[in-house]
Amino acid sequence: MTTTLKVTLAQSSIADLKAIEYQWVRALYVEGYEPSQINHYIRTCFGGDAHFADLFRKVALYEESTVVLLQYLRTLF
Repeated sequence: MTTTLKVTLAQSSIADLKAIEYQWVRALYVEGYEPSQINHYIRTCFGGDAHFADLFRKVALYEESTVVLLQYLRTLF
């Protein structure tokens, strides 16, 4: 059985570090949410798997490059 992951963000949003989605993640971090909580919210709102959520959070917090996240997404599709 094949599992299909759906991500509801456009590539243009993922590539833009000023996108509102990244700003929202930064706000959660500033408010004191734990990484696991932020990852949960990312998956709930935008889809993807645990690795996608973790990379997305790290990109938002400038701990990882958008290139790495986009490359990961390309391996899924």
